[in-house]
Amino acid sequence: MLFHENFNLSRHNTLGLDIRARYFCDAGNQQDLSEALAFARDRELEILVLGGGSNVVFSGDFEGLVLCVNFQGVQFDDQKVLVGAGVNWHWLVRHSLQKELYGLENLSLIPGLAGASPVQNIGAYGQELDRVFVALAATDLHTGEELTFTKSDCRFGYRHSIFKDELKGQVAITQITLQLSTEYTPILEYGELVSELERREIEIPKAVDTSDAVIAIRKRKLPDPDVVGNVGSFYKNPELSSQTLTSLRQRCPNVPSRKTEKGLHKVPAAWLIEQAGLKGEAVGGALVSTQHALVLVNQGNASSQDVMALATRIEHQVQSKFDILLEVEPVLY
Repeated sequence: MLFHENFNLSRHNTLGLDIRARYFCDAGNQQDLSEALAFARDRELEILVLGGGSNVVFSGDFEGLVLCVNFQGVQFDDQKVLVGAGVNWHWLVRHSLQKELYGLENLSLIPGLAGASPVQNIGAYGQELDRVFVALAATDLHTGEELTFTKSDCRFGYRHSIFKDELKGQVAITQITLQLSTEYTPILEYGELVSELERREIEIPKAVDTSDAVIAIRKRKLPDPDVVGNVGSFYKNPELSSQTLTSLRQRCPNVPSRKTEKGLHKVPAAWLIEQAGLKGEAVGGALVSTQHALVLVNQGNASSQDVMALATRIEHQVQSKFDILLEVEPVLY
């Protein structure tokens, strides 16, 4: 195991922030992980588990050990798939399609690694991870105990899980298990996805058609983090009660919404931000993307302070105009 000191994390967070870790290591298996935990324990270091860094916003340097969990391996067991935490998520989606196993199509081109997917309960275009999730393996960062979490144990919600709440910073996810299907059932709840398929003159989409359409939409709407630093959607879409939506529509009759399975009404955060006049707003090197108002980008020289100050400005102006408090989607450190 190599432990790097005063390590630059700019290539390990997709916002591209120039952040330093006191120590950094890359764990590719359980033995590596055990060594890393011992290293941190001996020096009384706080541990931060990092995957692809595509859903993390740092507020400053980290004075502990940044642990990159890079377990590889994909094992298909009939219609189940066991995936190492370090496997690239989008590669997994496309590889499953090649295996004629379906259920991940709408989650195409989401950046990051498989191990991070349960933390966020990643979702897109009407589908969330918990629809196909079975279980995960993890290691307790304090005791080194190897643990198993079932779907119910994870307490999934909208862009939420127990790993963003009471177990934040307590475990390292090492493997996930998903239940896929040999039968493709389209999820076409979003008009934008339906329109893209119609534009391609596809009436009855195959799984790969849906995946291709999602990829095209995401490339068109969202800046590429390999080109412009960003963490994708910076805010969750607010879920409002019928009463709150009615009150909002008295002031803003044209506010868009989509009813959820729980009977709430999801309003696009991007619409709220844009209507608050914040598209293109900048603080230092941080900018509200002119391509998509839900994305904050690093123009090349943004500091963590710039990003957090811009986020604070957005939240204050949206709350002032709409009386809605936006909730940050990525994990803040």
